[in-house]
Amino acid sequence: MIRKNRNGESRMRTEGKALNWRRIGLLLALAAALVLITVWAQGYYSKKVFHMEGLKYAKYADSGSGSIEYRASFGRGEPIYVHTYEEEKRVEIAGEIYEIRAYGKESDDSASYEVLYPGEKAYRAKPFGDRSFLSYDEKGEMIVPGIRFSDGTGQVHRSDPEEPRYFPSELVKASNERYHDPNGSVGFFILALVMLIYAWCGFRYEAFQRFMFHMSPSNWMVDNPEPSDFYFFMCKAGGIFGMGFSLWIFFTQAL
Repeated sequence: MIRKNRNGESRMRTEGKALNWRRIGLLLALAAALVLITVWAQGYYSKKVFHMEGLKYAKYADSGSGSIEYRASFGRGEPIYVHTYEEEKRVEIAGEIYEIRAYGKESDDSASYEVLYPGEKAYRAKPFGDRSFLSYDEKGEMIVPGIRFSDGTGQVHRSDPEEPRYFPSELVKASNERYHDPNGSVGFFILALVMLIYAWCGFRYEAFQRFMFHMSPSNWMVDNPEPSDFYFFMCKAGGIFGMGFSLWIFFTQAL
């Protein structure tokens, strides 16, 4: 009997040590994942971006002599080069030059711009809000982008063939970093991350499910309440829905 007890105690100690090491490994893995997510988020949300033909562009290289190169992710679209001069900026796309000049007597924070296209065709862009512009043609009539669609080969087609390929407001925003937008929303990113963790715990861990059950005010007035099998089922179903919803927030609002 003594030998059996000693063997049983030894086995329990071994299992306990293995469980402790497993918990430590899990905590270290979670800590490493949080560090990697934090580093990624800091680099991602510190960028400023603008959009051209539906693609998001970010700074790729700065020569330090007044020329900046912007590129879209995954090698899509044409590289965009912005050259800064004393009285104008030039946006270069696929070898074509678009000149952007301040127009009128407004201040720098509310300036209108004249956009000169190859072939001397000119448009104007007037401020609308903090970082947006409305576009006007040579007659002073406001123009809006038409329907654009891709044929699957990366070629963009327009419903109006007279519409310029690169819209005046897009070129103005590309030419000045002051008008670039934040790269996604860090607030929605944090919301999606917290919701994902909460939904996963609600789906995976019975202890968390029981904790949330006893935290419900409807159970405070009941002596020794116990969750039903239906409650546990709804926790798992709600966890699956919550994880899916958090991913939707991440891809549609945070990026």
